[in-house]
Amino acid sequence: MKPSELAGRLWRALRQPLVATVFGLLVGAAVILACGQNPGAVYLEMFTKSFFSPYYLFSTLTRATPIIICAMATGMAWRAGYINIGVEGQMVAGTFAATVAALYLPGPPPLAALLAWLIGMAAGALYALLPAVLNWKFQVSMVITTLMLNYVANNLASYFVTYPLKDTSGDGLALQTPEIAEALRLPRLSSTSTFNAGFLIAVAVLLFMLFVTKKTVFGYESKMGGFNPSFARYGGTKQVKVMMITMALSGAIASLAGTAEVFGLKFRYADNMLSSTSYAWTGLMAALIADLDPLGMFFVSIFLSGLQIGGSAIQRSLGIPLEIATIIQCCITLFVSVKLVFRLTRKQSAKAEAKGGAQA
Repeated sequence: MKPSELAGRLWRALRQPLVATVFGLLVGAAVILACGQNPGAVYLEMFTKSFFSPYYLFSTLTRATPIIICAMATGMAWRAGYINIGVEGQMVAGTFAATVAALYLPGPPPLAALLAWLIGMAAGALYALLPAVLNWKFQVSMVITTLMLNYVANNLASYFVTYPLKDTSGDGLALQTPEIAEALRLPRLSSTSTFNAGFLIAVAVLLFMLFVTKKTVFGYESKMGGFNPSFARYGGTKQVKVMMITMALSGAIASLAGTAEVFGLKFRYADNMLSSTSYAWTGLMAALIADLDPLGMFFVSIFLSGLQIGGSAIQRSLGIPLEIATIIQCCITLFVSVKLVFRLTRKQSAKAEAKGGAQA
């Protein structure tokens, strides 16, 4: 790809997030003024403590890793027209399965680690296939089933870390599994921070998404199915097959987000460790802000991670409430959602006009 083509693609991917970010920052500035602070000084401190200091930059990238992968998992399903709200549950199911496999699989560490990751991906894929099958066989709303299965996954994992798999060697009050072996952990990429090879996995997922969406027949079929299901069926696309593959890939990718967190940072599965951090929901925000473009999702996820890291920093240093970062993040999503609503309204109007014309 030529530099000019790459620059054009980056601009198309980031144009919408940049505009929404400007409006979000303006709203944030108004809130900061209401708190009696200088918005310029607050934003300078926030972004210095999230992007322009090496230690904080590594912290931002570490936190961005699961967010990036969750955004890709969301984008994989949503671009095909399947509203998967269950990325969190699929991430929990896959991560828990991978952790248990890492704890009990015998054999050489490299092989055990590889098998653990694959088992986690399989568990995430199977968990994502459940709502797809219910939708196919019984026309059950995928939005409802994926959302409800989040609670099922979290509560099942909570039971196992509370009772049969609870680590009894340390703090008896902590609901968590034992630590995985050191030989199975992801290597650190920085000697002064927790930045690890999980970020490289996020980059690999980005490259996989770009390849699937731009270079494969399946990527074209899934996109056409999301854009116009009737046209896709008329063109010979097997929608059930596309739905199953899409949801399985979405669940498998989601599992990588939590597995990277366990193998690269936490080294064990703890109760609610993936739900309390809101990785899946932040990834959903990133996917919507970037309009499901893989490159856009990658950079937006890093930006949202930086807002969270910088928000914590200004709370400690300036006494600004942490909720400022949340307000900015939500406002950015809101401004993007307005555009999505207008787009959906136009599409529904066009369908109604076409239907009226056909009847006439």
